[in-house]
Formats: sequence, structure tokens, C-alpha cells
Amino acid sequence: MNFDDIKNKALELAEENHEKVDQGIDAAADFIAGKFGHEEQVKGVAEKAKDILPGGE
Repeated sequence: MNFDDIKNKALELAEENHEKVDQGIDAAADFIAGKFGHEEQVKGVAEKAKDILPGGE
């Protein structure tokens, strides 16, 4: 399996499970914001990450 195959499979799984991926991103953002502050910046980055992934809003 080469890198392109792995990348395509990861994108496929992200698209099929985008709600769970979004929940994971939100949970990570909450953890980071709670640990280091800067909640608005962290939430902004989390939203951009969700927009980039397949199946995103």
C-alpha cells in the first residue's frame, strides 16, 4: 500500500464518519483551550479544520 492509497482511505473514512471526526476536533479544541486559554483562536482553528475535511460543513 503506497502513500496515496493510505491518504485516500483516510479521506474516505473521514467523510463516512465526519460527525465523529467533528466531535473529536471539538473535544480536542476544548481540551487545548482549557489547558492553554485562547479559546476564540482555538475554536477558530477547529472550525477551519472541520471545513477542510471531507464531509465538513
